[in-house]
Amino acid sequence: MAHKLKVNLTKYVSTAKGLRYCPAVISTNGRIKPEIVLVGGKEERHPEGSYYLDWNENGKRIRQSVGKNAADAYTQYQRKTFSPNASAHGVDIVPEANGRKLLSVAVADFLDETKLSKKPTTLAVYRTAIRYFQESCTKQFVEEIDRKDLIKFAAFLAVR
Repeated sequence: MAHKLKVNLTKYVSTAKGLRYCPAVISTNGRIKPEIVLVGGKEERHPEGSYYLDWNENGKRIRQSVGKNAADAYTQYQRKTFSPNASAHGVDIVPEANGRKLLSVAVADFLDETKLSKKPTTLAVYRTAIRYFQESCTKQFVEEIDRKDLIKFAAFLAVR
């Protein structure tokens, strides 16, 4: 019998000690508490940051961004936690997005990396530009974006 994969759901937030991965809080009814994380053993509200899954695979820590939406992050957490044993119990797990990357996840990853390497003013400009792009583009996956979407974005900016 296969063992259950130990997966942690964390959120990358700004604390008094700097940026940290803090455990997300799951309420007694089994749902995630949006924007609530454990910092030093105490629950704190942190609307900023992105959720991450982390687990060990062959002795190596793997950390995967699952976006900023708490409910979506919790769904990914459950999928990752229970998928190794699912086939043993007759449940087929359909791969999320068929290997495609969600635009929201790509944006969260980009902004998290940018936050580490750029000045706050640069990060603010990038956030604004990306927010405008997401307003103008209805596509969900990075691979779906094409030249037409960029032309529509340019027209969207011209109207602003």
